Amino acid sequence: MAIDRVTKVLIAVHHDRREPFLKSLQRQGILHITRTEESSAEQMQQAAESRRVVEAVEFLSSEAKPKSRNPTFTRAEFENLAASYDHRSRIERLERLKREAGELGARLKTIEVESNRLRPWEKLAHAPGDLYSLRTAAVTLGRFHDKQAFAAAAEALQERQCAIELVAEVDGEVMALVACLPGAHQDVSSVLGELRFETVDLHGVHGRPADVLAELSREAEDVRRREQALADEIQALTRELPRLKAAADALVNDESRAAAAAALEQTDSVSLIHGWVKVRDAPELKKLVTHTGFAAMAGAEPAEGEEPPVALVNRRIFRPFELVLELFSLPSPRELDPTWLIAPFFGVFFALCLTDAGYGLVVATLAYVLLRKMGMGNKLLGIVLIGGILTIPAGALVGGWFGDMPDRLGIHGLLSFKNAVMWFDPVKDPMKFFILSIALGYTQMITGMAFEIADCLRAKSYGDGLLVQLPWFVSLNALVARVLFAKSLPVWGSTVLMILILVSVAAIIVFTQRSRETALSQTLWFAFTAVFLVFVGARLRWLPSGFMAARWAVLAVFIIMYVQAADSLVRGRIRRPVPVVLGVLAAAALALYLTHVLPAAVAGILGVVFFLSTPANHSVLTKFLWGGYALYGATSYIGVVLSYIRLMALGMCTGGVAVAVNVVAWMVLKMPVVGIPLALVVLLVGHSYNIAVNVLGAFVHSLRLQYVEFFPRFYAGGGERFDPLRERNQFVTVR
Repeated sequence: MAIDRVTKVLIAVHHDRREPFLKSLQRQGILHITRTEESSAEQMQQAAESRRVVEAVEFLSSEAKPKSRNPTFTRAEFENLAASYDHRSRIERLERLKREAGELGARLKTIEVESNRLRPWEKLAHAPGDLYSLRTAAVTLGRFHDKQAFAAAAEALQERQCAIELVAEVDGEVMALVACLPGAHQDVSSVLGELRFETVDLHGVHGRPADVLAELSREAEDVRRREQALADEIQALTRELPRLKAAADALVNDESRAAAAAALEQTDSVSLIHGWVKVRDAPELKKLVTHTGFAAMAGAEPAEGEEPPVALVNRRIFRPFELVLELFSLPSPRELDPTWLIAPFFGVFFALCLTDAGYGLVVATLAYVLLRKMGMGNKLLGIVLIGGILTIPAGALVGGWFGDMPDRLGIHGLLSFKNAVMWFDPVKDPMKFFILSIALGYTQMITGMAFEIADCLRAKSYGDGLLVQLPWFVSLNALVARVLFAKSLPVWGSTVLMILILVSVAAIIVFTQRSRETALSQTLWFAFTAVFLVFVGARLRWLPSGFMAARWAVLAVFIIMYVQAADSLVRGRIRRPVPVVLGVLAAAALALYLTHVLPAAVAGILGVVFFLSTPANHSVLTKFLWGGYALYGATSYIGVVLSYIRLMALGMCTGGVAVAVNVVAWMVLKMPVVGIPLALVVLLVGHSYNIAVNVLGAFVHSLRLQYVEFFPRFYAGGGERFDPLRERNQFVTVR
C-alpha cells in the first residue's frame, strides 16, 4: 500500500553483448530504461510491421472455426519460431485475400443496387439505351405514385399526340413509358410534372432489362462462389495461427527492445543504459550484469529535474483500484499512494448507486466469469466484482431484490428473510438514505484531509501539515460535533469544541500564507487573534463567563506585540516620522486605556495600525487578507458534501426502475396463453437493461466523486509509470 522504492543505475555493456543483454533484460522485466530519443524511421517501419502481424492474428482469430486458445511454447520453441518462421509470405497472402474479398464485396453491393434499380423495368420489351437514341421520338421512362395519376396522364396526353404505356405495377406504383414528338417534349414534361411523375434515368442500360438482370444474377453467383473460395482459403490460413501468434509476440518484443536500444548513449566500444530499478530487484539486476560479462553496473544520480518513475505496490484486494489513479494520474514520487484509501469508498459508493442485492449477485457472477476468461489481472472487472459483492448487503439493507420481487412472489420465506435484514425502505423513509449519503461524503472529505496531514508530516513539511491542513481538520470536525451533539454534550465538552473552533479559525486567518521572514510576527498575531476570538466568544456567550478573563491575555499579547514592533523600529534604525509618531500614539493610547481614559477599541486600532507600519509586520496584512479569503472558502465544503447526494439519487433510480419493470411484467402476465413467456421476456430485458445502465452510472459517478470531490483535498499526481523493458506476450504463453 505504498510507492515502491526505486533507485537509478547506469549499466555499461560492450556493443558485441548489447543485443543478448537486452534480451535477457527484457525477459527479466525489472529495469525501467530512461528514453530520450524520438522514434527513427527504421523504428517506425518496425512498428508498422508488428502492427500488420498483430492485425492479421486478430483477424484470423475472429475467422477461426472452432475458436482456439492461445498456444503454449517452450522457450526454445518460441525462439526457433521467431527466428525461422516466414510470416511475411502468409501476411501478404492474407492481405491479398482480404483485398480481393473487399473488392468482391463492393462489386456484389453494386450488382445488388443495379438489380434493384432495374427490377421494376423487367417487363420492358426494349433496351432503354435504344429508346433514348430514337431520332423521331423523345422517350421518357418514369413512375407514377398510383394508378389514378397514370390514368390522368394518359387522358391529358391524348390531345398532345403522345403515347403512354404501362410497363409494370410495383408496390402500388406504376412504371410507365412516355413517347412524344421531339418538339412536344417540353410541354409533355410540364404536364407530367403536374401529375408528380418521377423520371427514371436508364441511359446506361443497353440491353433489355430482363437480359441485363439475368446477366447480373449470373455475375452475382460467380462473385459469391469466388467469395466462398476466398473464405475457404482464409479458413485454411487459420491453421497458421499458432505460428503467427508466436511471430506477432516476438515482433512486438523486438520492437520494444529496438526502441530501448535506439535510446541508449553510445561510445566507441560500449552502450550506456540509464534506468531505474526497484531497490528489492537491484541484486537480481546486478547478478544478471555479472553473468553477462563485458558489462558493469553502478549507481547513478538523477539528472536535474528528473523524477523517478512510480511503481505502485498494493495488496491483491486493493490492486484493481489502481485503475482509478491510472485513469487520472499516478501519484508523484513524493506522495503517498492513496489506492488503499480509495478502495473502500469507491466500493461502497458503487454499491449504494446500484442498491439491489439481486443485481449485485448478477454483476458479481458475471464479473467473476469474465475475469476467469480474460485474466484475473483485469482491474476494471476487479472493481466491478468487488462493487457487485458489496452491492449484495447494500441492497439487502434497503430491501432491494430485483426491485420488489419478493413481495410480488409472496413466498413467506423470502419475505421473512427480506424483512429480517432490511434496515429501511428508501421510498418510505428517504431521509435515512439522504443522511447516509451526506455522512459518507463528509467522512471521505475528512479522510482526505487527514491523509494530507499525514503526507505532509511524512515529507517533513510540518508547516503545511500543522498550520494549514490541521486547523481545517480540527475546525470542521469540532463544528460538526457541536452541531450534532449540542443537546447531549456536557458544558465542558461544548466549551472545548468551541475553543478548538476559535483557535483553528485564528490559525486559518494567520497561517494560510506564511514566510520565514514573518514567522515571529505571525506567531504573535496568531496568539493575539486566538485569545481575542476566545474573549469575543465569551462576550457572545458561546463560552462560559469565566473566559471573560481572556481580556487580560489579549492585553498581555498586545503589549508583547507592541514591544516587538517597537524593537523592529529600533533595530532597523527607522527614522521615518509616520511609524515613530504612530508608535508614540499607540503607547499613549495604551496608557490611557489602562487608566480607564480611552476605550479599548481606540487603543486597539492605533496599536494595529502601528504594528502594520513596522518593517516586521508590513507584509502581514496581505497574508491576513488571503487567510480571510480562505476562511470564506469554507462554504465550498458544503457543496462538496452535498455532491454526495447523487449516491441516494442513483440508488433510488435503480430501485424505481426495477419496480417499474416488475409492474409491467405482472400486467403482461394476465394475458392469456402468451402471458407467462412474455412476462419472462419483460423481466429479462428490463432488468438486464437496468443493470447495464446503472453499473455504468455507478462506476462513472463513483469515479467522479474521487476526482472532483476527494482528490482536491490531498492529491497532486503527475507521476510517470514504472514501465520496465519486459516481454509482453499477448497471444502465446512461453514456459
